[in-house]
Amino acid sequence: MKIKPAVYSFLAMVLSGILAITVASRQLRFIDDEGIGLPQVSAGWPLVYFFGAVAFMSLTLAFLPLSLLRLAAKALFLVLFGWGVFVVLGLALPVYAAGAIAAVAALAWLRWSRLWLHDLLLGIALAGYGAVFGILLSPVAALLIMASLSVYDLISVRSGHMMWMVSKLTGVEVVPAFVFPGNAADWHLAVGDIHLDDKDTRDVSLLGGGDVGFSLIMVVSVLAAGGVAAAVFMGLCLLLGLRSVYWVQKIFFKGGPTPALPPLTVAATLGWGILVLLSVI
Repeated sequence: MKIKPAVYSFLAMVLSGILAITVASRQLRFIDDEGIGLPQVSAGWPLVYFFGAVAFMSLTLAFLPLSLLRLAAKALFLVLFGWGVFVVLGLALPVYAAGAIAAVAALAWLRWSRLWLHDLLLGIALAGYGAVFGILLSPVAALLIMASLSVYDLISVRSGHMMWMVSKLTGVEVVPAFVFPGNAADWHLAVGDIHLDDKDTRDVSLLGGGDVGFSLIMVVSVLAAGGVAAAVFMGLCLLLGLRSVYWVQKIFFKGGPTPALPPLTVAATLGWGILVLLSVI
């Protein structure tokens, strides 16, 4: 049975968004109860960190031997998945229980990286990161970050740099994106079974982890500024932006790799503008 990539993408965005709002709401209550003051983070340092990480990753992928690259990439994602799961569970369970579950989940991915497990852990981890970083940013700062990265996303996809990085990482069985198989029966495949550089045999679609992650940061920043209703409204705007990605892909990119952040940023800007006009944030 074939399911359209847009359906999978919507499910990934909706479920991750619900989880991010739930976790962030719990974090905000804890911060308020404990009287913890939060610093306001500008858009500058996150952008410096992001582009520094991209440059470092590009150099690593280009020059590091395959064996070392595999070890480094898996170690990095092991930590990212484990920490993300721990953040989601940290205030809901005792610390030791949350840590144990996070460790088991990350090790399960390392040992048994099936597509369904990869996407599940990626969604949970991104919700955790969105909940943490979203409450540190104002909606304007989050929007500026998305706008800046949209330019990079467009250049990277059009130049082929994005798919080069993803193909290299797939070669070491790591993909920084949601991977949706064209056939529902293929969810049992491992990440290493996917060959993105072979167009004849490739039957998967991708939704970048950054596209979802920065959208979640935007939603959580609105949550912190205007409450749950405002965050849900922003989430709906981003879903419309995500839907428009597939229109853009069909019309302008002929079904090929498409930068998703620009349409998502436009949708986030419209949502932010409406919320400001309504004096919600």
